[in-house]
Amino acid sequence: MRAKHQSKRRPWRYRVGAMLYNLLCVLLLPAGAMYLLWRLLVRGKSREGLKERLGNVPASVRALGAGDDPVVWIHAVSVGEVAAVAPFVRQLRIKQPFARILLSTTTPTGQRMARTMLEGDIDAFMYFPFDFPFIVQHVLNAVNPRLLVMVETELWPGILSAAKQRGVATAIVNGRISDAAYRRDRLIKPIIAWALQNVDLICVQSRHDAERFQSLGAAPQCIEVMGNTKFDEPFPHVAEAEADKWRYDFGFPPDAPVLVAGSTHPGEDEIVLQAFNRLRTNHPDLQLVIAPRHPERGDDIEKLVNEHGYAAYRRSRVLAALENGQQVTVTSGPEVRIVILDTIGELARVFAIASVVFMGGSLVPIGGHNLLQPLAQGRPLIFGPHMNNFRDITDIVLREQVGRMVHNLEEFVAAAEELLAAPDQYRERGPAVIARYKGASERMAERISQLLG
Repeated sequence: MRAKHQSKRRPWRYRVGAMLYNLLCVLLLPAGAMYLLWRLLVRGKSREGLKERLGNVPASVRALGAGDDPVVWIHAVSVGEVAAVAPFVRQLRIKQPFARILLSTTTPTGQRMARTMLEGDIDAFMYFPFDFPFIVQHVLNAVNPRLLVMVETELWPGILSAAKQRGVATAIVNGRISDAAYRRDRLIKPIIAWALQNVDLICVQSRHDAERFQSLGAAPQCIEVMGNTKFDEPFPHVAEAEADKWRYDFGFPPDAPVLVAGSTHPGEDEIVLQAFNRLRTNHPDLQLVIAPRHPERGDDIEKLVNEHGYAAYRRSRVLAALENGQQVTVTSGPEVRIVILDTIGELARVFAIASVVFMGGSLVPIGGHNLLQPLAQGRPLIFGPHMNNFRDITDIVLREQVGRMVHNLEEFVAAAEELLAAPDQYRERGPAVIARYKGASERMAERISQLLG
């Protein structure tokens, strides 16, 4: 039998954190139950995985906990965290071939992506339980983990404390604290400090993140700067023939320059369209692809495109027609057509036809989106100032001079003009930057392996 962890008496502020958190759980339970019912009955959400979130552990997970091999439980909240942790999982599998790996997510989209992306690398999947004491204890009894790993910003005080009391090693990989999370966490610092004191190892993306973790109560000796696992993600290789096919499908002339606006949010599409209008003065054959972060915004963007006097190519409609056996032919002509890429999973490959890429979520206060996919295709970047969720990657892109930060329409147009003048110089520089910063996943897997003994 595994020896139980003999916890030392903690300083008063951490005992206060524990009491505050448990009190909050009790006080918020009625409100949380009402909110959950509202999501279930009114909005029709939160149904998928609800039983598991309430502590009903799947049989496949119970089988892991009942076995003799060590169980490593990794939690990645949603799509972004799953993509970030995937290369770490593969490295950990190499270094710990006998470990049984469980991956949990919070969102259904994250769960589906995890099952698709990591099939064969993960032994079992489940939804992460609500962080209430009675649920957490029940799930830990069933999973019986040797190691609990949280990804990026996930910090659940209840389960970290319960795991630590059981002698379970705990870690955070690819750790970061965004500006919004930092402001919030400082308001409840006693609780966060208590949670962080239950983490054995914190592998962070940057020195800036290390400073934030320490200021919130993490022990300095537990924090190690190891880089960002996102540089280790597998990026798609798009051959020239595939790029030509995308251009043909969209009705773009073979040699026309293309502006791709990826992962846009409300408030950015109008700026992109205005910039497109201006850029066509010097680049009359310029083409435009708008890929909204949320595909359900396709109708709104189409209306906006039409208001600017352009025709719209809706990728979702074309794919639906093809599925119904209809013949779809799109030819280039005098009519200016803007592509609305309102689909999931195609943008990473469409970046390959771009002459310039604007990455959204950055001209409005969203926090930005990952710049590495277009960079991997060797495309120059434009993005706004709100990149706080990808601070270290943004710093690298600016330092390596493979992207431009803009603050308004005028700067957007000026940067695009400059980058359109010499797009080929970035074909090799972007992939070279990614290659230079690879390796965080292996470093983290090596360090995490040491916790397993």
